[in-house]
Amino acid sequence: MFNDHRWGFDWTEFMTGVIFLIAGYFVIKQPQAALLSLVFLFAIAAIISGITTIGGYTKLRRETGLRANFALVFAVIDIIVGLLFLFHAPTGIVVLGYVFAFWFLIDSIERLVVASHLRVFGMGYFIISVILDIISLILAIMLIFNPLVAAFSFNVIVSIYFVVFGINAILIAFARRD
Repeated sequence: MFNDHRWGFDWTEFMTGVIFLIAGYFVIKQPQAALLSLVFLFAIAAIISGITTIGGYTKLRRETGLRANFALVFAVIDIIVGLLFLFHAPTGIVVLGYVFAFWFLIDSIERLVVASHLRVFGMGYFIISVILDIISLILAIMLIFNPLVAAFSFNVIVSIYFVVFGINAILIAFARRD
């Protein structure tokens, strides 16, 4: 059923994964870095994530039908969050923990909604991707419902999220290759 459409190696998804891995490394290795630097880094990552999803929308819609529209809406939200942080850094600093929690929640839900298309590339890719998405979802919920966890372990949780999301994006890039 899905074999009619070949994706080829997904370089944009791969680049998104690499950027998220770099972001995860930066956050964990430089905890003393200024919040402003984190705000700009996350703004760029959110914008790239949104653009990547929009770039793959047509192919994703062929594979998942109308469910791809969820991905498109979440991509626009990613871009809006990124632009907010980029051009209103003080606002980004004030609401950083909650905005990131909701961003992580939205991206995790988006990935879970469209994960079914990975079955065509192999059940292993599908299962690993769903597991990583569920881990991302749990981390997002932890940030939303426990602000003390967010306050005391923000760098660690954000870094783990970025690494998990980055690995998943790279996994998807390889899964889509011919």
